[in-house]
Amino acid sequence: MTPAKMLIMMGRKPKNVQPISNLSVGDLVKDTATKYYGSPIIWVIADKNHAGYPTDSVTLLSKYILTLKCFDAMEPSNDNSTRRNYGNNRYIHSNIRQWLNSAAAAGAWYTTAQHSADAPPTNANVEGNYNEYDAEAGFQNDFSANFRNALLSTSLTVVKASADGGGTETVTDKVFLLSRTEVGLANEGYAEGSKLALFSDNTSRQAYPTALCVSNSEYTDATSLKTDSPWRWWLRTPSASSACRVRRVDPDGSLNYASALDGRNGIRPACNLPSSILVSDTPDEDGAYIIQWRDN
Repeated sequence: MTPAKMLIMMGRKPKNVQPISNLSVGDLVKDTATKYYGSPIIWVIADKNHAGYPTDSVTLLSKYILTLKCFDAMEPSNDNSTRRNYGNNRYIHSNIRQWLNSAAAAGAWYTTAQHSADAPPTNANVEGNYNEYDAEAGFQNDFSANFRNALLSTSLTVVKASADGGGTETVTDKVFLLSRTEVGLANEGYAEGSKLALFSDNTSRQAYPTALCVSNSEYTDATSLKTDSPWRWWLRTPSASSACRVRRVDPDGSLNYASALDGRNGIRPACNLPSSILVSDTPDEDGAYIIQWRDN
């Protein structure tokens, strides 16, 4: 047993680790065994002990756009013609929410229709046949057991479009998309939580795709989809007056929208971890502090 492990078992911290709560908003964090496309996910601290989130938690947001995916596929049997042709913008029913919260093996994350007309994001059900993901593993499939077990259930407020009666509803997830309110782009008629400390202006909202995001995308616009150019990314907020449009952050950091079935928009997942989790006291070559699990 190493001296560090002995100190942790005795309830004391070894000198080369610190609680994640010591880090600042904007610092980077990584669990080397929690991956997407086979590469460790780099997270940025978006806030600490954020109002409405779990007590004594640290909020992580993927630093980069990890993948391009539709928010929700078209629903061929939906009585609503807009959702039949352009997908459903209700987050509680969305394909992306189900995928983000699944650790299932390839092709097995979409198991239960979220409502009577729900449909998976197959090639035929996404715009331009770009980036279907029904055959992928769930997002959490390549997470370490330690990271997955540490994820905190978070209650989230989401606006309901007028097609669903308006107002808001609450969902509880461990991995989620941020809202229009949380990224500092005002409200969609109702507040969906409160602004996270990370966001202050358009520049703070800009995000870049990883090299693996670019190489794995079926959308290959080489003039714009590249690692050194910001890209657009989904929020969980619907455009309240529409049955299919979903809010997104544009490459310049401003607010826009797209139809739910559009598989050319980026995914930046967020989650909450306990503030007591330990990290290294110095960053690695990526500038990220490495999570140190108690069984390391």
